[in-house]
Amino acid sequence: MNNRTALVIIDVQQGMFDFQGFGPVSHADLLNNINTLAKRARSAGSHVIYIQHHGGAGHPLEKGSAGHQISDQIAPLPSDHIVAKTRCGMFAETGLEQVLTELEITKLVICGMQTEFCVDTGIRTAADRGYDIIVAKDAHATFDTALLSADQIAQHHEALWAQAFGKVMPCADIKFKEQTDAPAT
Repeated sequence: MNNRTALVIIDVQQGMFDFQGFGPVSHADLLNNINTLAKRARSAGSHVIYIQHHGGAGHPLEKGSAGHQISDQIAPLPSDHIVAKTRCGMFAETGLEQVLTELEITKLVICGMQTEFCVDTGIRTAADRGYDIIVAKDAHATFDTALLSADQIAQHHEALWAQAFGKVMPCADIKFKEQTDAPAT
């Protein structure tokens, strides 16, 4: 039976950790949590899909630069999928929809960076396309801004996502394979 759930990891690239002038990313355990989710997904037979932003010249995620590389702490395996994007949305002019269709994916567990930009856009567009969404509460991150702390940004978005777009759950509670209770024989 096909596992119809995929883990989608958005823009967790080295350049997101090397920004000058930004404070540390929120969720100190971000990389550990994503790594745990990826291992759990793979062992359940779920697909792991990395969304990798290709920034233009001078961008912290400039294609081909050190910042463009997916963080080595959560490096993809050969069995994983990598989808390139050049805009905020993970579906905008990418092959993601085709990958999800070919794999018969109906549910997405979403995590990554940056909460209020690419993660939010990904969640909203995936929900609009009819995918069931689970957001990994402790596996998305952003930076403090002049108006709000990273934690305030996360709390605000998590409340919106839970209200209108899907479930928001701690990594520890996310399961990638439906548990079936078979009758005892």
